[in-house]
Amino acid sequence: MTSEHHEPSGQRAFLRRLLREGATRFGVAPIGDVVFGWRDRTIGSAVTSSGGRFWLRATAEHQDWAQGEVWTGNRDAADIRGLPKPEVLGRVEWTEPPVGMYAELMTYVPDKPCSATSELLQPFAAPDTWWADLRAALNKLATHPTDRGEHDPDSVVGRLEDLYARRLDLPSPVLRTEHTDLHWANLTSPRLWILDWEYWGAAPSGYGAALLYCHSLLVPETAEKVHEVFADLLDTPTGLVAQLSAAAHILSRGYRVDDYGELQRPVWAHAHRLLDEAERE
Repeated sequence: MTSEHHEPSGQRAFLRRLLREGATRFGVAPIGDVVFGWRDRTIGSAVTSSGGRFWLRATAEHQDWAQGEVWTGNRDAADIRGLPKPEVLGRVEWTEPPVGMYAELMTYVPDKPCSATSELLQPFAAPDTWWADLRAALNKLATHPTDRGEHDPDSVVGRLEDLYARRLDLPSPVLRTEHTDLHWANLTSPRLWILDWEYWGAAPSGYGAALLYCHSLLVPETAEKVHEVFADLLDTPTGLVAQLSAAAHILSRGYRVDDYGELQRPVWAHAHRLLDEAERE
């Protein structure tokens, strides 16, 4: 997510209007810079009221798509307890046909994202306690029951075979509840908070760790640390599936919308190493 200081585009002007409307409906006042999400899908800002400081987030989608798991992700995550994440305090929805909109009022997180970009571009220094907190949070999340996300583990390997255009001798993965958008802009420091819960649900065990690892490959020392913390998940048959799935997500983003320009090469190299390993299994 990025803050914006220059004249906004048409989309950003629209998002600013959504934020103002959401603030009016909640009776709060935006303060400071606004923050835009990936591809200007969302807007967020700190806000104040007589009750203190909060975070307001707003987005819009064509009414045909204003539904489903992504549309309700933050709200659905309200049932997850015991994790360092912002809480949704309220949500308002409205429509301006053909567009559906919502704004969510959330608890305020004072700590800054670990990176301004999803991929890490410089070494990340954190004490072992931060890493232990992250591991504990993902372990806790794994125990939360959900109907969101992947439902058919038998189909996961088949999709990977289609994506990579080769036969993979891998078992169906073990599924567990994962934050399936775990990257460096969705983690904070010095205190750990896990942000942006639009995308979460059942996935191959270790998928969140695999995503974080792939988003670290431009900084090998940090990638090595991620692997060290999650090796027992990543270095398994299911972990291999999780890593291939995470790599495929990044590579497909590059192909479809020209994302991750610098990250494409190391992720391709990592994926090919994994594919060679899968073919030797």
